[in-house]
Amino acid sequence: MKKYSLLYLSIVIVFFSCKENLQEQGSEKEIQFFPVEVNHEEIPLGDNIYAIVGVSLFDGLSESTIENSTVIVRNGLIDKVGLKGEIDIPENAEVIEGNGLTLMPGLVDAHFHYDHVKHFPTKFVRNGVTSVRDPGQWIEAFDFERETGDPLPRLFLTGPHIDMPPPSWPKDSYMVRDKAEVKEAMDYLFSQNVSAIKIYQNLPLGLIKEVTDIAHAKGLPVTAHLEITDVRQAILAGLDGVEHVTSLGTALVSKRKAEEFRQKMMADNKSRISGRLEMWKDIDVNSKRADSLIKFLEEKQTFLTPTLGPYEYIIEGDKTDSTALIAFQHMTEFIGRCAKANVRIAVGSHGPWVPYAKKGWSYQHEMDLLSKTGMGNGAIMKASTLENAKFLKIDHRLGSIEKGKQADLLLISGNPTENIRDMYNIERVMLNGIWLE
Repeated sequence: MKKYSLLYLSIVIVFFSCKENLQEQGSEKEIQFFPVEVNHEEIPLGDNIYAIVGVSLFDGLSESTIENSTVIVRNGLIDKVGLKGEIDIPENAEVIEGNGLTLMPGLVDAHFHYDHVKHFPTKFVRNGVTSVRDPGQWIEAFDFERETGDPLPRLFLTGPHIDMPPPSWPKDSYMVRDKAEVKEAMDYLFSQNVSAIKIYQNLPLGLIKEVTDIAHAKGLPVTAHLEITDVRQAILAGLDGVEHVTSLGTALVSKRKAEEFRQKMMADNKSRISGRLEMWKDIDVNSKRADSLIKFLEEKQTFLTPTLGPYEYIIEGDKTDSTALIAFQHMTEFIGRCAKANVRIAVGSHGPWVPYAKKGWSYQHEMDLLSKTGMGNGAIMKASTLENAKFLKIDHRLGSIEKGKQADLLLISGNPTENIRDMYNIERVMLNGIWLE
């Protein structure tokens, strides 16, 4: 596995920006690499010229496609975008006919868990997910994958959760007890080239604010799994994102019910599995509480990553838990209301731990579930690309098909804006200007 040079680390850590010069027909094209993926230097840069001609283009900038488009890729970057016949095709370009295909940016996964499922990241990138954020694994957890030499998505990592004792997930947590320990934890994470910070549910509001203040001073976003912390107060303390629809539960019930849930979870972390479902079963998603929370989330422009997949429940065979079924229905309805109200929805797969998803396809499964909430297909595709890139603060170089951006691209048979399940029809994946085998 390649290692970062001392100079490169110094630039990232001290100045918090890294600029790499790429040659484009004799002129310099400058891209700023911050936040940076930990495997930035390990992803080969393409040096060929490709012309994708006559394709249906979903550029990520809108929620619709532009028919009969042409895109030129040169030296790993998007060089030209326009209509067929209006762009000159370079003589030395490899031409790809796009008839019947949709071209779109590579998918960005805002909530991916590796959890040592070997070769899973490679399966993901081959299925179109070219960038992932793992919110809660030590950086070293990816060493095995990085040493295989297999293609990997861009790895934007948070490192372990910042949590208070007793941690909810001991192996994936960095425990802190006061501001001094928060500072120590943050210094360590910055030294590891994290691209965001992940807070876990036991951290109190005062320390949440300490984390967000330090992270924002370095230009990094902060996201959190809450559940026992009031989501409004956490957002007011500086959160940029909220992970899981279940993090909103205590804001949608009475103070008494919220406190009962908090105390049960603080006494026994495992109680949340059944406790959250009991709570969501009784939530009125059309209540004044729901109206107020949705308005708050929209006004604050906080990113919400629902991760509906892990909570999906279908009654069949020996699965007869009506509580789980009703709870999931309420979660789905609430996310539909959020999407309709223009809350910023991010798309996260939850990695391999999605019960009804085909192996390696949990991201597309999440897109399908979001479609069932009533969220439009074009909106889901935009959330999966440019909006997720904005959440990760990488939209200056990824997430849309625009001149000068890095060429992470998908060719799809069909048109997912019309049928979201066409997202399973991945024909080709380009990463950094190179078509994957």
